[in-house]
Amino acid sequence: MDNICGIVLKVSYPSMGDTSSIEILGKTMLDWVCFSLGDSFCEAVAYTDNVPLPVLVRPYVKSDTDYTVVLFSDTPLITRKTVLDAITVLKQKELNVLKMTRGYVFKTQFLLGIDKIYSENPYYFDEEDFMTAFNFKQVALVSDALKNRILSYHMNQGVHFEDPSSTFVGCDVVIARGVRIGFGNVIKGKTVIKEHVHIGNRNTIENSVIGEGAFVESSYVINSVVGSKTSLGPNAYLRPGTVVGKDCRIGDFVEIKNSTIGDGTKIAHLSYVGDASVGKGCNIGCGVVVANYDGKAKHKTQIGDQAFVGSNCNLIAPVTVGDKAFVAAGSTITDEVPSSALAIARVRQTVKPDWVK
Repeated sequence: MDNICGIVLKVSYPSMGDTSSIEILGKTMLDWVCFSLGDSFCEAVAYTDNVPLPVLVRPYVKSDTDYTVVLFSDTPLITRKTVLDAITVLKQKELNVLKMTRGYVFKTQFLLGIDKIYSENPYYFDEEDFMTAFNFKQVALVSDALKNRILSYHMNQGVHFEDPSSTFVGCDVVIARGVRIGFGNVIKGKTVIKEHVHIGNRNTIENSVIGEGAFVESSYVINSVVGSKTSLGPNAYLRPGTVVGKDCRIGDFVEIKNSTIGDGTKIAHLSYVGDASVGKGCNIGCGVVVANYDGKAKHKTQIGDQAFVGSNCNLIAPVTVGDKAFVAAGSTITDEVPSSALAIARVRQTVKPDWVK
């Protein structure tokens, strides 16, 4: 790219205020406009129509650049291609200033020497780029256009969206070729989805990594890592700081927070694991709760490799369950369970005949 100075004028409207701070698909409108300038210097300046544009922007122009591009924060659909095309036209036609539908390209030295723009005949490029978001209805239209651009990019790279109309993909999401994505999904932030993943229906995935060959169905995955060939959901919730290994099964209504889950471990349903390290090849039964909070502080739980925790158990942190240990169903564990041991922590059943009478 040529030596360019970019200036974006922050526009405000009575119905929605400063457009530059309104977020669309993971970026503010100002960020989308700056994105069109690539790696060029970019300065954001509050716009006022009481001051001639050359006078308004002159204090922010870098005098050692060849060209200055002036854009507006209410046109987030502007693309780098259109900016480059405008500079090319300016050079080919040997112009000092080129007016676009909304925006300008100047020779920098010319801009530094004028107080008023006399060229008012715009040069037309891709006019979708200049759709102006001046109220929230227009913001919705712009959002649809950006959404379709993002989805089209991924589809051209070999991603299969079963229902693009109900799918939201943020601008920074990376999706590998061959991934299949169902309906009703929201995927945003710095998310990476690797090869052969199947994202089922109705998921929310944010700032997470989904490993090769994994399956995710109707779940929340936030700031977490899902290992390769792991099955997640339906209705699972991975909270920030969770790392699940490969070949795991994290099932219905399982919530995991700030924990590591070893390869091959199964947590099938209705369990909560918080602030824990769970080893490889473990089985965590239905209704298990890792009680990590004592009312004042959070504590860690350690579960070794190939451990078995039966249904309806409570592990009161801080506590350790050793390798290949067994915890009997219905137990409340407050002390260490050594490796290969069986822990039973429950009152022996008592039956009283004819008690109702």
